[in-house]
Amino acid sequence: MLESISKLFSTLSSAAKTAQALQKLISDVDGDERSLLEELKENAGLCWLVTKREVAPIRIINELQTTEYDRIIKTDFDLDKLKRKKIRASKRYQGTDLQVFVGKSTAELIENIYDRIKDIKRIHRIDPDMKRIRWQVRFINLHKRILLLLEHLKRND
Repeated sequence: MLESISKLFSTLSSAAKTAQALQKLISDVDGDERSLLEELKENAGLCWLVTKREVAPIRIINELQTTEYDRIIKTDFDLDKLKRKKIRASKRYQGTDLQVFVGKSTAELIENIYDRIKDIKRIHRIDPDMKRIRWQVRFINLHKRILLLLEHLKRND
């Protein structure tokens, strides 16, 4: 699974590269944008721990953060402020679960990321021993979306 992430996002193929790219974005913004990107940076780091199989997903679930997202959504913050352009098509996304995001807004992708985080946390809270949930796969899918967002925000188009 890590190989598929590396193929899709070669410039973000490690936790260090991802953190560095996010830090660059963070340094260019302030206020609510900065808070949200810091939270995404933390969540991306947690996803790397799981996708590199360093930590069991079940140990990370409660560490996933949504506080800043929840706060700014209540203020009618425009998530598209991070980037107004739509997500561009790429041959790398064809035939993957990321293809559905092509042409979508930044806000739609961010909402999907946080919906997934909340879903993971909700399922774990209700039934932490649910055997049919493939936590590793859920983290990989979440991770791919965070990396897609980062790649989208980094693009100079």
